[in-house]
Amino acid sequence: MARFMKTIFILAGISCFCLFTQPAFAKSQVLTDIKVIHASTGSKTVDPGLKPIISELKSVFKYTSYRLLNEQRLNLSFNRKGRVNLPGNRTMIIMPTDMQGKRIQYQINIQKNQRPVFQTRVLLNNNSSITIGGPQFKNGVLLFNISGSAR
Repeated sequence: MARFMKTIFILAGISCFCLFTQPAFAKSQVLTDIKVIHASTGSKTVDPGLKPIISELKSVFKYTSYRLLNEQRLNLSFNRKGRVNLPGNRTMIIMPTDMQGKRIQYQINIQKNQRPVFQTRVLLNNNSSITIGGPQFKNGVLLFNISGSAR
């Protein structure tokens, strides 16, 4: 009888462990800010809204003009898609998919007229940002500055 009770307690313990040890991100939210930037050469203008990230932009990209077109904040759960309307009948679909240590993994897809034109995955340090290059637009390109904070 004692052996039977011991087995029951062990199975109950394993069941509780499995029930309550879901991945840490299961209930987390990821606050995601997306800046849509038009970068071009010619004029030397910088949108005042980009002042906090302009040194990063200039160190990576060789454009002389940076204009903020759109800024959107999304509060996303892991594996839930967020949408951002982009110029030129484009849409960005962004989804946090995983936490790898202190880094957030995002799946990013861009569609034009509801057809896929670009997809990538990025790993972003929690509470930081990254800027990725996008498609050509009006004598320049679109850039996407993405910041994420998992809570």
